[in-house]
Amino acid sequence: MLSTKDAQRHTPSWLSGEKAPVYLIRPGSVIERSLVEAELAGEYQAGRVFAFELLEAFQKGVRALLPDDPEADQLVSLAAAEAGGETLSAEEARQVADARVALGEHWPDYRALNARIARRKEIAPVLALRRFCVGWENVEVPFARGPDGLVTLDALARLDPLEMLSAGNHAYGLLFPGELEGNSPPPSQSDDGPTTSTSDAPSPAAGKSKARSGRKTRA
Repeated sequence: MLSTKDAQRHTPSWLSGEKAPVYLIRPGSVIERSLVEAELAGEYQAGRVFAFELLEAFQKGVRALLPDDPEADQLVSLAAAEAGGETLSAEEARQVADARVALGEHWPDYRALNARIARRKEIAPVLALRRFCVGWENVEVPFARGPDGLVTLDALARLDPLEMLSAGNHAYGLLFPGELEGNSPPPSQSDDGPTTSTSDAPSPAAGKSKARSGRKTRA
């Protein structure tokens, strides 16, 4: 069981050796996890984006931008099938991907959701590292915390950006200990930004094409 008092040692996956940087991260409590999520959603407008929200915006955008196009329903069905775990053909996947690009340019609701995802991916690791990092080793930057108990922004700004992202994502991942034990996929990968949609949302069934058939894989 993870303790909020026992710091874990984290070294970015691409670094090794005795002189590799080590970031000391304490696991946060469930209340602290909620505080991080509230700060993301409130102050930074970077709350979770669920899979069903993206799918709904995709469907509405396609039907609004292609009102008389006979392929609109097919695109909607393909996106719903993919969201539900069905493996699309290469051509079908390309059609859906092209539609997403077009919606990101021309449909405000879809563009806004993707902007929120981007903000969350960049900001969540920084907030987690500020709150849960208790020190570091083999890092030239002096460790410093402000009167609020958080790592100072000046100290974070002087860290290697990729190292900071890796350590921040590790700190964020420790907020979900059940997932670290293998009960379900973790909310973030070690050296990526935290994901924001599919792991938290139920599989959207509404609008899924019944005409399609073929092998399915788990999402």
